Amino acid sequence: MRSLWVKRIDKLKIEARKLNVEAYLCLSPSNIHYFTGCSDAGKLSYGFLIPLGGGEPTIFTPEMGAVQLASLLPKQIRIETVKLGSNPAKEISREIGRFKSVAFDDFSYSGVRKIMGEAGEVRFEAHPEIPQKLRLVKDEAEIELIKKAIILVRRGVEAAEEAIKPGVAEYEVAAEAEYAMRSKGLEFYAFETIVTSGPRSAYPHGFVSQRKIRNGETVVVDIGAKVQGYCADITRTFVVGKPRREILTAYRAVLEAQEKVLTYVKPGIKGFEADMVAREHLDRLGFKGTFIHALGHGVGLEVHEPPRLAPQSEDILVENSVFTVEPGIYVKGKFGVRIEDMVLLGKEKAKVLTAKVKKLEV
Repeated sequence: MRSLWVKRIDKLKIEARKLNVEAYLCLSPSNIHYFTGCSDAGKLSYGFLIPLGGGEPTIFTPEMGAVQLASLLPKQIRIETVKLGSNPAKEISREIGRFKSVAFDDFSYSGVRKIMGEAGEVRFEAHPEIPQKLRLVKDEAEIELIKKAIILVRRGVEAAEEAIKPGVAEYEVAAEAEYAMRSKGLEFYAFETIVTSGPRSAYPHGFVSQRKIRNGETVVVDIGAKVQGYCADITRTFVVGKPRREILTAYRAVLEAQEKVLTYVKPGIKGFEADMVAREHLDRLGFKGTFIHALGHGVGLEVHEPPRLAPQSEDILVENSVFTVEPGIYVKGKFGVRIEDMVLLGKEKAKVLTAKVKKLEV
């Protein structure tokens, strides 16, 4: 049975050969992880060079990471150690000099510019869309790691709910959630934990503060986790005590909008179409202008990656893609509501990977 990393590189070669280039250079840590199958490779390397016509792929690592990577990487991947004080760009360019043309994945060009300056007559072409396209479709190993990350995030959400009481500060709720995940084997957080309460819950990315939670308020909790580099992302909205009628109405509207999207999405749908389903539903219910962010985003080695479910997004939803569906309502100075779940898109419909949302009752 061929290793996953070999299959991924084979797919890369098929796509890259259409470009008439001789090698592909990964500088993105997430792409290096993806094509080596090793989470530490992305953290401990300067780049990963993949010949398209045969030959060993080569990873460039600082001396302090060489022994660690040697114990983790497949033996077919050659490790090129960059000595302390040496110029990584020069070391990479020395290998690249064997080729006439190289494609690369650096969106910003900041990393590859230094290499270009050392590589002489080599022709460089930016093609970040190739790994992006391959990573869009999750294989079984990736889906299992995402599910493991979701288990941890669900534990964090449960701990947050238990901690939410009048007089408890937002940072205390975040601490309880993070400790619960760490104690169950969390590798790292996918992003900074968000806990916002009362008027602050109307900030979609308000993060945490020392504000103390009060009775009758909404508390928005957005938590992310990583397992072997793969992310999970869940948001829940809680109410302390009995919800006011306006909060209950908003919560039900958000939940209905999410359910409509989950029924609607299937392979072939574009990102803007999915977003429009939720936005139009909330508009019809009188919440026009209160849904102030995109509907969702892909999740994998990065917590925000394609496909993007947003106005004007032409990204096409494909089978075995994993993404969030997270409609929200934000009433300035009063409260916010967001419900976010991760889904795996099947042949005909989406399967929710996260736990079922509790409905608010009067």
